[in-house]
Amino acid sequence: MALRVGRSRIPELLERKGWTQAEFARRLDISEGFLSQVISGKRYFSYPTAAKAAFLLGCSMEELHEIEFG
Repeated sequence: MALRVGRSRIPELLERKGWTQAEFARRLDISEGFLSQVISGKRYFSYPTAAKAAFLLGCSMEELHEIEFG
């Protein structure tokens, strides 16, 4: 069975926190453009950045994206 990273859940997690993408990018110390690419699935966080993102959003790293099986 193959695992695939699905759509980003970051927009909904940001909405729960009441943060904008710009504010979240500043907190992660990344560019807004890079965050936009992560959300669109064109790029991915490094492990340390994903861990920091999950910590800031109050979730696990696995919850940052949907996981698809197939």
